[in-house]
Amino acid sequence: MQRITLSKGLLYFSIFIFSGVLFAQEDEEEGTIDTERLIIVKPYSPTVSDAFKVKQTPKINDSTERKKKNVNYDIFSFPVASTFTPAKGRAAAVASKARPSLYNNYAALGFGNYANIMAEFYGGLQVNRNQELGISLTHNSSQGGIDNATLDDKYYDTALNLDYTGSARTFTWGTEVGFQHQVFNWYGAPDFLPLTGEEYSAIDPQHSYYAISVGGNIDVEESVFDKAAIKYKRFGDNYSSGENHVLLTPEFEFEVSDELINLDFSLDYVNGNFDQQFANPTAEIKYSYLNLGVHPSINYTEGDLSLDAGVELVYSMDGENDDNSFYVYPKIHANYRVAGEYFSVYAGADGGLQQNTYYDLAQGNPFLSPTLTITPTDKQYDIYVGGKGKFTENISYDVKGSYTSEQDKALYIHNPYSVIAPQEGYENFNSFDLAYDNVNTIQLFGELQFAVSESLNVRLNASFSSFDGKYEQETWNLPQLKGTLMADYQITEKWFAGASLFYVGERKDYYNYNPTTFEAGATQRVEELGAFLDANLRVGYKLNDQLSFFVRGNNLAEGNYQRWMGYSVQSLQVMGGASYQFDW
Repeated sequence: MQRITLSKGLLYFSIFIFSGVLFAQEDEEEGTIDTERLIIVKPYSPTVSDAFKVKQTPKINDSTERKKKNVNYDIFSFPVASTFTPAKGRAAAVASKARPSLYNNYAALGFGNYANIMAEFYGGLQVNRNQELGISLTHNSSQGGIDNATLDDKYYDTALNLDYTGSARTFTWGTEVGFQHQVFNWYGAPDFLPLTGEEYSAIDPQHSYYAISVGGNIDVEESVFDKAAIKYKRFGDNYSSGENHVLLTPEFEFEVSDELINLDFSLDYVNGNFDQQFANPTAEIKYSYLNLGVHPSINYTEGDLSLDAGVELVYSMDGENDDNSFYVYPKIHANYRVAGEYFSVYAGADGGLQQNTYYDLAQGNPFLSPTLTITPTDKQYDIYVGGKGKFTENISYDVKGSYTSEQDKALYIHNPYSVIAPQEGYENFNSFDLAYDNVNTIQLFGELQFAVSESLNVRLNASFSSFDGKYEQETWNLPQLKGTLMADYQITEKWFAGASLFYVGERKDYYNYNPTTFEAGATQRVEELGAFLDANLRVGYKLNDQLSFFVRGNNLAEGNYQRWMGYSVQSLQVMGGASYQFDW
């Protein structure tokens, strides 16, 4: 029996660890492997605890060990008697496209019709080796000019974000602060209101939003405590509405019986107020919710199967109504590779308590009246099954079917015309409220991605949804059909282009127009909004690695369609500008 040296043993051990299967039978007396008595029962699955630490200066006890000989050497150099200066050595050139130069900072500025202005800036400043300051500034504005708008339709949206990140030996961290200021107008008032021209002119439809946020995060390596994030946001408007929102999400990760366990916690707190109800400026609306959640899950992988199984428990406290609720949600996600990267099937069941906030709702529809009732949405479950993969190396796909059940789903619905003399800018049949309904949704989704060449990439997706509401007459402003087409084309080394198409199907809203309290001809009906196709095209020219010029055309297909009832959008828009990349 030949004795195996330590160096060979370590070599074998390393090979077995990387291959993932280790067969061994230890001889307790000799400490060697007896090849004649080796019996394989099952593949060995090593764990972290099985590994041993190799000593920095191991002792070699081997009959073949040879003593090292001392080697003495000297460097003898002399100048070369030549005036020839050789060129620096370099590798043979390989035919390939040069990689674009990367810069830490980016700025863009554009101007267009309707007095549209776009400005962007993204920058990074390396404070020291381990810390960096990031800056982000975006601005979009327009002076308006929509053909059939009866009131001022200008808008203004500016956001500034600062983040400071750093890293240490065992963790990374970051902090951020953000500011946002938005100005919109309730310009969707119709031209048939019982108002004179002077009364129309006296309407002030302008309203503004502001948001201030601060937050931080930490990500720890090799610790039971994995990471955590906290964020606070203050949001309000010029009607004395205000909202505070705090979100804390610590996450833990540890091993139990060789299985990886994740334990995530969440604290979601929101409180706010509106100084008035619709058509009743003396009544106040308040809301306050504290949602505490815990989400344990286990990750399992066996061959081509991967499984993430867990559950989420949420305890919700309604501070204004002294009403507490307990929720249990499934969190199961499975994926099985049937044919490698060419075909995989996946399925799962998901759910959660979605805390609606004034900020999120106003970003979805900026023409809300400041008279809302805020409550969370209980997504009881979202059951889905699908398949994804590749047809060829250049064509990938993803198809999915799902069934979702939601309680108290927030729907945008048009406010009625005030039966009393309008006092506020949003009471002129030109604002939106929220309607909550229990909605079941069946959805089919499909997506294709084409990498036609290194220069052309195309992505196409579409979804069809069938909604079933319980209390409301319709599932207001939810389209059944939605589709997107995105394409990017590098025409030449200098020229590039892109296109995007957005299709939104028909939606329905509630039309409730009562000019006076006692008018017999008051109109109440379901208003159907037509589908629209928003087509956009951009072309650019790269002057050099830093400076580029662009021209954009937006809404090239449909004209001034209505995104919301009464709210037509700007027709054909053309914008030109330039972008510049640089380092400090």
